Formats: sequence, C-alpha cells, structure tokens
Amino acid sequence: MSFQIPGIGPKTESKLQQLNIFSDWQLLYHFPHRYIDFSRVIPISKINLNENCTLSGQIVHLENIYTRSLKSLQKIILKDRSGQVELVWFNQPFLIKNFKIGDSWAFAGTPTLYRGKTTIFSPEYGQYNTGKIIPIYPETKGLTSRWFRKIIGLHFDTLQKNLVDLLPQTLINSYNLLPLKQALQEIHQPQNQKLLAQSRYRLGLDEILSLLTLSRLQKKSWALNKPKFILKSNKTIDSKIKTLISSLPFSLTESQVQAWSEIKPELTSKNKVSNRLLCGDVGSGKTIIALLSTYLTSLNNRQSLVLAPTEILGKQHLKTFQKYLPSTPVYFLSAHQSLPAKIPRNSIIIATHAAIFQKDKFIKNTALLVVDEQHKFGVKQRSFLSQNSPPHTLTMTATPIPRSISLTFFGNLDLSTLKNPPQNRLRIKTFLVPQNKIPACYQWLQKDILKRHSQAFIVCPFIEESESAVTIKSAKKEFEILKNIFPKLKLALIHGKTDIETRNKILENFQKNKINVLVTTPIIEVGIDFPNATTIIIQSADHFGLSQLHQLRGRVGRGALQSYCYLFTESINDSSLKRLEFLSKNSDGFKIAEYDLKTRGPGEVFSTLQHGFPSLKIANLSDIKLIELSQKILTDLEQNYPNFDLEKLVKNQKSLSMVGNHLN
Repeated sequence: MSFQIPGIGPKTESKLQQLNIFSDWQLLYHFPHRYIDFSRVIPISKINLNENCTLSGQIVHLENIYTRSLKSLQKIILKDRSGQVELVWFNQPFLIKNFKIGDSWAFAGTPTLYRGKTTIFSPEYGQYNTGKIIPIYPETKGLTSRWFRKIIGLHFDTLQKNLVDLLPQTLINSYNLLPLKQALQEIHQPQNQKLLAQSRYRLGLDEILSLLTLSRLQKKSWALNKPKFILKSNKTIDSKIKTLISSLPFSLTESQVQAWSEIKPELTSKNKVSNRLLCGDVGSGKTIIALLSTYLTSLNNRQSLVLAPTEILGKQHLKTFQKYLPSTPVYFLSAHQSLPAKIPRNSIIIATHAAIFQKDKFIKNTALLVVDEQHKFGVKQRSFLSQNSPPHTLTMTATPIPRSISLTFFGNLDLSTLKNPPQNRLRIKTFLVPQNKIPACYQWLQKDILKRHSQAFIVCPFIEESESAVTIKSAKKEFEILKNIFPKLKLALIHGKTDIETRNKILENFQKNKINVLVTTPIIEVGIDFPNATTIIIQSADHFGLSQLHQLRGRVGRGALQSYCYLFTESINDSSLKRLEFLSKNSDGFKIAEYDLKTRGPGEVFSTLQHGFPSLKIANLSDIKLIELSQKILTDLEQNYPNFDLEKLVKNQKSLSMVGNHLN
C-alpha cells in the first residue's frame, strides 16, 4: 500500500502512519469525528454573538503585536458595506504573510464580545474552511484538519477513482441508501445536515454489515465441523451429574438451570460442535456451569481444558474444581507449574492462556475447551479454534453484554445468559462520596475493619502520577498517603508492574487476612474472589466506564457480611455525576451496560474488551435499528442475490483497518 496522490512525501507519509493511514484508500476513509457548521453566510451587521457564521469582506488593517513575554497576537480588521469586525489569532506570526491590506477574504468563526468590540478568535479562512459545514478530523502533529480538508478536497476524484460500491443498485434503491461514492463525498464535504446524516447512516451500515457478515460466515464454517470426540449422556452419567448438583452448598439459579439445559444437549450432539458464549453478570455463577460441562466430559473419559487469563484466576478455578470434584483428576498448568508426564484421559486441565500453547500436545486430546474472559485471549491463541476438528467450545465473559453488542460481535456464537444472582446474596450498598465526606469515610472504614475483621480494596486508575491528568489518582502515591491515614492497619500495593511472584504472595496474604487494605489498579477487575473483602473504594471513579465500575464493585459482596462500594471523584461535570449516581442506584449489570453504551459509546463501555475488538468509525452500537436493518439487508443478500460474494464485504472493511483483529 502506498500513496498515489501528489503532495504526500516521506515526512507526511510518516505522520499519516501515526494515524494508521497507509494508502489513498485509507485516507479516503479517514472520517471526521465532528463538524462545525459555517454555512450561514451573512453581512457583518447581522452578526449574532456566539453563533457560527461566515463573513466576507476586505482587509483594512493587519498587524503582529508582540507582548513582553515574547508571545504574539495577530489582528486583522475585516470590513464590508455593513460594518467591520476584528479577527484575532495567537502565536502565529507567519500567518499575517498570507494576507494583504485591500484583499478580499472570507472568514468563519464564532463572534464574541472582547473589550467592547465584536471579535472572532482563531477564525477559519479559505475555500475549504468557510461558507459550509466543515469537518474536524482526528489529527496528529503537523497534520491539521485544514490539511485534511484541503488534500481530500483537491484529490477526492483521484481517491475514489477505483471505488466500487459492493451493494447491488437494486438493493440500494429499495432501502433508500446513498450510493457509496455520494456517501463518501458528503462525509468529507457535506452540503447540508440532512445529506450528512444520510452519509453517516450508509457508512455506519457498511461497518455493521461487514461485522454481521463475518459472524454469519464464521457460524456457517463452524457448522461444517463434526465433533472431535463423541460425548454421551446416559442414565449413569445423568445420575452422577444430578448427585453433584444436589451436593452443592447452594441451589442453581433459574438462569443456571436454563443455561445448562442449552449447553448439555450441544455437548452430547453427534452432529454439532458446540460454540457457545456464556455471558454472566458479576457473581452470577458461570464457574459452576463450566464445572458441570467439564464433569460431563470427564464422565465420558475425555479431557477438558479450562483457560484462564491470569494465574490468580486459574488457581481459584483449581480450588473450586478440586473442592466439588474430589474424585476427578484436576491439574494446573502455568509458566511456573508443569503437568505430570502422564495424565489420565478424563483429566480437567486448568491453564493460563499463555502457558497452554507451550504444551500444545494437550490440545489435541481436548474434547471440551472452556475459555474464561475470551477478550484477553490473543489472536495467536485463538487460532487453534479454526483447526479441522475443533473441540466443543464454551466461552465465558463476566462483562454483561447488551443485545446490540451480542448481535454484532457475537453472532457467530450461540448465547446463554446468566442474569439471576445467587440466592441470599446481599446487595452491595453503593455511595457517591462528596469530597468533604472522604475523611469521615476513611475513619468509618478503619473502625469497620477493626470491628468486623473485614478487608478492603482501594482502587486507583493509574500506577504513576500523570502530568496531563493531575486530578486522577495514582496507586503509588495514594499508597504512601493511605499508610498515614490508616496507621492501625496493614496495607499492601499491587499493580500491573508488580512481578507475578510478588503479586501472588501479596494476594495469598490478603486471602489469609494478613493484609487489611489492598491498594491496587484495576487489575483486580475480573475473577478475584475474596469473601472477607467487604469494602471497595474507587478513586477518580469518573475516569472509569460504568461497566468497569460494576466489575470492580463485584470484587466485594461475595461473603455473608454486608458489603459497600464508595465512589470518590473530584469531577463537577453534571453528566459524569449523573452516571455515577445511576450506578449507585442500580445493580443489574445488563441495565448498567446498556446505559453506559448510550451515554459513553462502545469503545469506553467495553474498554475491558478492546483486545481483539474492531474499531468502528461511524456506527453507533446503541443504534439497534441500524443493526436490525443490517441484519435484514444481509438476509436479503443471501436469499435474493445468490451470486453476491459476501466475503468481499469483509475483505473490503479489513483493508480499511475497520475490523482489525476481529478478522484474524
């Protein structure tokens, strides 16, 4: 890939690559992220303060003004028949060389009152920047939105020269869609707001349609697989599974019973290889479903493989499986722990994602693969799922996934959902703590820990302090401060840079209640289970998405004692505070994820799922109507256009880096 249009030399090419733009094609698909409407062209006398406009006139005065601090100010007075206006820029001394007194120019901006005079600060100028709706692009140093507007405007015909609209014209007409060329023209050079909305709709549909097509193709491909090992369900096996369920110290929830009724028939099918996503809220009991699935496999004298993203979570699974399956061989494999030379055929192997691929001989004997937290499961590690005879696969995620997300990203998987929390579990009380109440909250926490012999987490977004985000708490600095605040308590610190052996030792001591307060970053977000931890304080809570806050909150409330979550923030932003208030009043992870999707957008909601997820430039994943229309169009293509090559839709988007690792 390379650039064919003029004006892009090696230096500019290097800058474009910082924005993941490597070709003319990707430059054409470098979409604006917002717009400023300067289409209102008026005489100077019709100016309304704080309303965007474009003004045309003659330059009657221009000057560079230098201050004592060696900073500069550039001023132009623009005049037309109805009046005059001052135009001001800062620290751009070379800008004045573009203009001469007596020249006629158009300028666009937002007028304000400054020292009694109508003034426009940093106005736009030139044919690509005035008198129209102007796009604002993602930028990098040396490549401004002005540059993108000019280069794309000058060379649009060349950029789209080989453009092919993959959708049939009859289908475009029947769904009242803009043709692709027009949609691209309008996204970069919108004539009006209506056409801009239609453009975004068409291009967003292309993105969603590509992802749905990918999922559909993957599902069809998987359906061609036959089970690697046939698992049976007979009276003896069913009886042993029922005995296991009745021996559990709790009853299965309605959701767990439903999920098991969906999973079990697939595992024992002679014709279908199961490929199912088990989506459960915090503490909804996914592990027990995985345990039942592996037990069924073991009773068939076949091997199961359970993959966990971290050694900590893997060892927790090991304890659970050994506790409830004392007669079944259960082994642990990690970078620090190997398997015996020979293991029984009916073994359950619990391994970290990374370790298993150093021992891939065990994969060949696997009848059931359970992947915990698949989003942390890398592209290379997923590749063996595409082998000729993949095992039955159960993928688990603790992130509640809204319907629109599951339709788009997980259409290739059958979905089971756990929504009912375990019986008799106390609801975690959540509070948004004002700044003036923080000292009292700390005093209460120390008393509560000493009284109930409970434990607490204090979570900070960053490890180190950041000069660009001084109000966001860092774990290292807070740890030093908190040692003085809690002189009677034992504190420890872990974060992403803590080496694994030290981290495991600290967590082991926390498990034994040798540590009262664990100061940490969000690395504890998923899967850590400490029933004695009853309080979590989340610093700079506005810095997290609600879904992530909900995951962090789920680290407490796992025992019999009442648990608490306290949200600290220095933010005074109304929308941020409303979001945190919503979390404090809601405990349903699915409702929280839906709310987060609508108020923050998918990239932020699913920050924990970014590894392996596509980056959408236009589509909004809260737009369920767009997703449903995309599904309808895909079905239309399959049924009424038998010669249409669906794979082209996917390849086209992949070449634009829109769907990224999702295609691997």
